[in-house]
Amino acid sequence: MNQNQSDPTERTRLSLRLDSPKKTWIFLLCGAVVAMGLIFLISSTRHLHVAYYLLQSPTLILWNLLPLLAMILLLYFLTGRAVFSVLLVNLVWVLLAVSDKIKISMRQEPLLPTDLTLVQEVLAILKTFPASQIFLILLGIVLGLAVLVFAFLRSANPRPSLKTRLIGVCVLLAAGFGLNTAVYADTGLYDGYPVIDNPYFQVNQYNSRGLVYSFFHQANIARIHAPEGYSASVYDALEEETASTDISKMPHIIMIMGEAYSDLSENSHISFEGYTDPMENFRALCQKENAVSGHIVAANFGGGTSNTEYDALTGLSTRFLDTALPSYNFIRHEIDALPYRLAQAGYDTLSIHPGYAWFYNRQNVYPDLGFEECLFLEDSFDLATQGLGGYVNEEATMDMILKTFEEHLDESDAPLFSFTVTIQNHGPYEGKYGNLAQNFSTDVELTETETDLLTQYFYGMTDADEQIGRLVEYAESSEEPIVLVYFGDHLPGFSNGTAFFDLLDYPIDTNGTPEEQTAIYETPFVIWANDSSNELCGFSENIKSAALPENHIISANYLGALTAELIGAEDLSPLISFDNQLRKELPVLSDMYSVDADGNYLSELSAEQQEKLELFIGWQYYKLFDQLLPAS
Repeated sequence: MNQNQSDPTERTRLSLRLDSPKKTWIFLLCGAVVAMGLIFLISSTRHLHVAYYLLQSPTLILWNLLPLLAMILLLYFLTGRAVFSVLLVNLVWVLLAVSDKIKISMRQEPLLPTDLTLVQEVLAILKTFPASQIFLILLGIVLGLAVLVFAFLRSANPRPSLKTRLIGVCVLLAAGFGLNTAVYADTGLYDGYPVIDNPYFQVNQYNSRGLVYSFFHQANIARIHAPEGYSASVYDALEEETASTDISKMPHIIMIMGEAYSDLSENSHISFEGYTDPMENFRALCQKENAVSGHIVAANFGGGTSNTEYDALTGLSTRFLDTALPSYNFIRHEIDALPYRLAQAGYDTLSIHPGYAWFYNRQNVYPDLGFEECLFLEDSFDLATQGLGGYVNEEATMDMILKTFEEHLDESDAPLFSFTVTIQNHGPYEGKYGNLAQNFSTDVELTETETDLLTQYFYGMTDADEQIGRLVEYAESSEEPIVLVYFGDHLPGFSNGTAFFDLLDYPIDTNGTPEEQTAIYETPFVIWANDSSNELCGFSENIKSAALPENHIISANYLGALTAELIGAEDLSPLISFDNQLRKELPVLSDMYSVDADGNYLSELSAEQQEKLELFIGWQYYKLFDQLLPAS
């Protein structure tokens, strides 16, 4: 062989070569098609049905392909490396598709663009995963980065001139902006495509229309717009008159939101005979005199803790924000909420959360809600000594509730509003509390993994219930007037999705009747007054006038207003008064349907009801963006 002629085998041994422009462009296109196929295979369920829907609406294929192709081309024009560009886009979207799959299994909610803003929260949750899983995740990341570095260094393909690449970048950006406006921001176009099963269930929308198309559509609708016909002056007038509250007749309020607290233990296929009932104290509390109990309908399944907080404390509704962002994202100044009004009336207000202050930006949101003092993990708890299952335990949390209450009695004559969010029983539940013996019996055949998931969850529920009993005992023995409010933020998100609900015949179905769909979001609540509180504010009489629906199911946004009415502070604010009036007519509000006082599920409201709902929706926009509160 001529010494000046290189060996083709040697020349290509450690390179990824595309030897013509035509092959390069074909490779780039095929890379986008492969990425789309992988995303559909990973993220979709019922693949044959999805394929049929795609063939019926072929433009859906285009709307899922074009963003991937555009990203590959943009990277190619920027780097000049075809293989690297294809691999990077494929790896990123495969990771997003896997994340989507995991999130759906745990929370029955697809991947949203706003999830990308919760990196700190995700990292904090990942710390609770078993070391073996964390190792596999890190190993996958390292291998992926190694492949990308190799592809970047060894890609060999004809590269367009700098001029061509610059023109290509400009054309892509302009085309992307136009396509986004014409297609991905068009709600009418998106909603016009068919959906497998219940069209209101977001998982079904993603499954039928594709992860890529749905993801970019969600990115466009994550902005809050004023409702049609909205006028701030209407609400300025409504806010003008506020009745004064007689602080001398107001009890202390201890409100607790239990992490993933639910009544899943109440099931005909599950028995705790011979074991500890994980809701024994809660159930006993519900049966006491001067107690009101039932279920709230939250905005989320398996997660979204801050949304339930927002609803209960503000009297507003996450469901009508028309965005995938957490509702706390829109609290950027002091807002007229329950703690703000109670502080204005003369209460001392305190929030306790044994989690990180930055979680859902609570460090800024809580003061804006009206909490004068805020206690978080960093300054008030020690995870090393008080941790259980990866989080601060229920006992330590209750210790802090009672300690701060006693300190308040020593230091102030004002009533206290104390609000706590517990965290111990946060998922994931696989081996959360270590190797536990089964703590329930069932007549349903469960796998070892399924049995352990329920065992772990009920173990955490039992811990929470023990502390509920402790708090009730304290309040009963106290001469101080105390009202206790306890409620769950959402149902638990298990790694097997809704498998338990199907196996154990829970009346829960994302594609079922309105009642079954509502049950996905229901968590228990109880409001109870000790004897001193009942005598002070006429709690038992106020229960009658509260006129709860027969099934005692109400939307989460009514909970704070109901509490105010039960302690005789129904006129605490114009919105609280309106909430209590609206609750008596429409106990459950939803963006899909509502429930009236007789328990009828309504897909359409009367003209009068619709007018009230629109007033409520506009009021939310006013509170978040237009209301100027007096300096505190």
